[in-house]
Amino acid sequence: MAELQRTLGTRGLVVHYVSSVMGVGVLVLPGIAYGIAGPASLLAWLALVAFSYPFALIFARMSMRYPNARGVIEFIEAAFGPRVASRTGVFLLITLIVANPLLAVAAARYLGEVLHITANRDVLLLGAGIMLGSIVLNLFGIRVNVRAQGILLTLLIIFIMSTCVVAFSTVAEIEQATPVFPNGLTALGMALIVCFFGFIGWENAAPVAEEVVDPDRTFPRAILVGVILVGAIYVTMAATVVLSLSTETGFASGATSFSYILQRIGGPEVGAAGSIVAAGLMMMTTNAWTLGTSRFLFGLSRSGDVPKGLAHVSGDAAVPRRALIALIFLYGATIAGLYVVNGTELTIIELSSSGFLLFFLIGFVAAARTLERRRLRITAVAVGAVTLFMLAINPTGLGFCAVALLIAEGVRQAQSRRECPAVSS
Repeated sequence: MAELQRTLGTRGLVVHYVSSVMGVGVLVLPGIAYGIAGPASLLAWLALVAFSYPFALIFARMSMRYPNARGVIEFIEAAFGPRVASRTGVFLLITLIVANPLLAVAAARYLGEVLHITANRDVLLLGAGIMLGSIVLNLFGIRVNVRAQGILLTLLIIFIMSTCVVAFSTVAEIEQATPVFPNGLTALGMALIVCFFGFIGWENAAPVAEEVVDPDRTFPRAILVGVILVGAIYVTMAATVVLSLSTETGFASGATSFSYILQRIGGPEVGAAGSIVAAGLMMMTTNAWTLGTSRFLFGLSRSGDVPKGLAHVSGDAAVPRRALIALIFLYGATIAGLYVVNGTELTIIELSSSGFLLFFLIGFVAAARTLERRRLRITAVAVGAVTLFMLAINPTGLGFCAVALLIAEGVRQAQSRRECPAVSS
């Protein structure tokens, strides 16, 4: 089997981690968390930063042990066998289908600030259009270049940190941090779920593990730098939201709190320009999420976990068009469900975060079963216990997990019948 060259050093791995974890969720999640728990949301961000290091370390060690583009699914198969891995893969696909429209809806929310589209269902329809546009771009093989994505990430960080510095020096007030618990202690639990969504991505070590130079040294260094960098950006942004907006404004602004901060700094025109920039960045990331999910669906089809007819590529760019067309209906079902219940970005986070938590919990149990070092196994158990706690405090998310697991089982049973049709007597 051909091997990949080991060319990815600490700096390159840090960029990979930060790109995978942070994205443009930093423009959305701090405002939503503040809208739920007020200033106490800062405690949730700090707790998740502390949780990130052992979380990332376990997945890095597993990636070094099983370097494969299937990622966590490969770990799970090594620990529990192909049947569990297959169903877990379909469960993850369902979670991605629910999670991916988040930034499209958030982008629509920011555009709505400029276009004066404020009714939630109208925002959802605009988000559906953005999601469809993302799929169309992918159908034609149009994607953001990896290097361009890195440049955009750098510009995003500069944009965010510059805004935070100006806000701290002009509009931030320490009095805004009180009362710390305006909605009570229980709100902190849901804020924790929201903040967790911002740290999904540490598991993306596996696809590049074969390309890392001196993994035993590079992974720990990159994880430490990545956790500090991502944590600093999220906490700084969260602190800016808390200190720059009143509790009432924070509750009202939610996902678009960044636009409100820009308005306080430079007036309505600056706020509108910032909203357009934020929406553009989210659209580009939505395009990347759609790309990744279509490839994951293609991979599941190729391995027989979902209908094999989706494992088909077209054109010179070898685009998995059938998988992308399937996503039109799958994403459409997610947004249609949101439309019926008049759901928001918080609804998406509440459901899909629990899906990711269960997926990671299975991965941590797999790590505890397969890692050789006792210290790492203990770490996996401890991280798994925290993951289980976060999973347990969200009953709605647990309901989603139950439904998604039933669907995953149904899909696999249907696939098994297709592969081994019963012989008529």
